[in-house]
Order: sequence, then structure tokens, then C-alpha cells
Amino acid sequence: MKYSAGFFIGLVFLAGCGTLVKVPEKERMVRQVFTVNLPKNEIFDRALDWCAKKLVNVNDDIVVKDRDKGKIIAKGTGKYSEYFDFLVDRQFSYNLTIEIKENRYRVTFDNVIVYYDERQIRSSPMEYRTEFEKVRKKMNVLMDGIRDYVSRGVAEKEEKKEEEW
Repeated sequence: MKYSAGFFIGLVFLAGCGTLVKVPEKERMVRQVFTVNLPKNEIFDRALDWCAKKLVNVNDDIVVKDRDKGKIIAKGTGKYSEYFDFLVDRQFSYNLTIEIKENRYRVTFDNVIVYYDERQIRSSPMEYRTEFEKVRKKMNVLMDGIRDYVSRGVAEKEEKKEEEW
């Protein structure tokens, strides 16, 4: 009986340690390239419009708007549920970079900071796989929103791979 109790305690311990797998820093981003049949300035205007409408929290901000270089850099915030999708809501912040060229644009979410506030507010870069997977789901929703907003009313081409950027 005591061996089975020890076995189950060990199993729970190992399952808990499995959530502490770290993600290498170069993989802590979500990036995708989209092609759309629009000129560079039109893509820029639509992407900037999307940022202005979606990044509306107090801590959100559009940092860089450079039409000539085709670059928008913004800071955004969000929440994800850490345990079973309802027990603890974690705040996080991220950088959003939209790089625009003729007929295509690249969207990158990176520099994710997670805020822990059980007893005192502290923050650290997101580094664990479980956190990253939950934040990735939120960023994929934002990515779909950008794609839908920029390409509304326009036939979309095939998505390009990162190597083709």
C-alpha cells in the first residue's frame, strides 16, 4: 500500500516537472508571412488601422509608424488562463511588428513578458512551453484578425514561407 502511495506521489511530481520545459529564445515568437494583391501603402494603411482599433488597452501603444520603410511596431497586452482555462488569468505583454513590402507583409509577435501577481506583482520573459502554447493560441487569433482585416475584399494569394521573405 505504501509503495503505491509513493508511486502516485512520484507520478504527480514528475507530471508537475513536465510543465517546466523551457523554450529556446529564438523559438519564443509567432511569425507568419501573408501575400495579398494590394500595393504597399494600402497594406500599411489597413494594418495601421487594425492596430489602432485592436490595441486599445491602457498599456497598448503603437511605437513606430514608418510608411517609407513599411514597418509598424506596437506593444500589446493580453490574458491567458493558466490552469484548466479558468482558475488563474495571467497578464502578458508582447511586441507586434508588421513589415510590409509590395503585395506581402510579415507579422511577428515576440518579446512576451508574463506577469505573475499571486502575492506581489513581478514579471519575467515567457520561457516555459506550457505558457508559450497558451499565449500562441491568443496570438494566432490576433494573427487571423490582422489577415482578415488587411485582406478584406481582396483575393488572397498563397502564404509564403519565411525563407521567401
